Amino acid sequence: MEYFRIRQDSRYLHAPVFSNPEEVIQRRKSISIENADQIQDVSVLFADGPHRLDYLDILDKQFFLVSMEVKKVFAMYEPSMIFKNVCILNNEMDEYGQYALPLFRELDCVAEGSEISPDRSYIKKLRIRQMDGLDSIFKVAGLMRDAVIIRLDVAESLLRRGIRRFALERVEIEQKTREYRRGKGDGRNRSR
Repeated sequence: MEYFRIRQDSRYLHAPVFSNPEEVIQRRKSISIENADQIQDVSVLFADGPHRLDYLDILDKQFFLVSMEVKKVFAMYEPSMIFKNVCILNNEMDEYGQYALPLFRELDCVAEGSEISPDRSYIKKLRIRQMDGLDSIFKVAGLMRDAVIIRLDVAESLLRRGIRRFALERVEIEQKTREYRRGKGDGRNRSR
C-alpha cells in the first residue's frame, strides 16, 4: 500500500497566521489523544490581515488543522478519531473559516534513510517502517513538526470529492525483511 504525507499547499501566500495560538494549547506537543480532555471542544483563533485569507483544506504551520470537508473524509476512514472545532477569524476583513483540529494516533515509525534535522524540526525526506496495523491516517511520533500520513485510498477519496487545497508528498516504505537463521531448527539435515 502507498502512503503520502499530507501538508499545507505552499503555493498559497495568504494562509492564516494566528495571533493567539496559546489560547488553544500552550505547546504544540500537547496536542494528542491523551490530552484530548484538556483541549476545548470549540476554540477561536485570530488571524487578522489586511487582505482576504486563503482558507486552505490543510493548515500545518502552527497547528495541524483540516477543513470541514477533510474532516468528513478522515472520519470515514478513522471513525474513532477525535476532532476539536476551531473557528478562524479575520476581523479586519470580516471573514472566518471553520476548521477541525484532529487528534491523531501517533506511531514511532521513522525508518533509516529519512533525512531529518538533528533537532527533528525539519524533514527533508521521510521514510517509514512497514508495521502491522498501520492506520489509514496517522501522525509520525517524535518529530517537532506535524508529519501526518495518509494511505492512498484516503488521498483518492479527498481528490474524488474535489478537495484539492493541500499538497501530497509520497513517503517511502521500508519493507519488512525476514531473517533466516541457519542452524538448529531450520529444517535442514545437518549431518553428513
